Amino acid sequence: MLDDFFSSKKEGKKAVFTAEELGQIRQELKSIGTRLDILATYYTQLLDLDLSEYLKLIDVLTLWTWRSAEIPDIEKNLSRLDRLAPNSRKMLGCYLYDFDLRKSVAIPAMEQQCETGLRLLKQKRIEGLIFLSNTVADLGFESVEWTRNWIRKVGETRV
Repeated sequence: MLDDFFSSKKEGKKAVFTAEELGQIRQELKSIGTRLDILATYYTQLLDLDLSEYLKLIDVLTLWTWRSAEIPDIEKNLSRLDRLAPNSRKMLGCYLYDFDLRKSVAIPAMEQQCETGLRLLKQKRIEGLIFLSNTVADLGFESVEWTRNWIRKVGETRV
């Protein structure tokens, strides 16, 4: 899992490794004989950058919407990512905390994010949801408790 692998800066280095280095890593993983996928975090602000040389080397892209105000654009942004990386599988990353606003994701936005993700799962457009909870799960944020309850409610849903 390559977290924070890409740079959103328009100048300079595009990623932690060059595309050639990533290609070498991919070849080494194939030589092991057991399938090991390369996953990468992909923020919506990267959609306007030319990362095509990298995207063809990544098996699974996890799409993350950094700003809560952009949650209504998840499906549109997933479609853009599908066009940029048609051969990569996708997962949806869901924030519980809005790091720009420095507060819990509002419940209506959290609900929209989760329900959109569930619908995309049912449509087979994504393979899963990832919830970033490691830094906020036990700090009393309303989005965390709402999400726990939502997972309890839909967790057995067949997709």
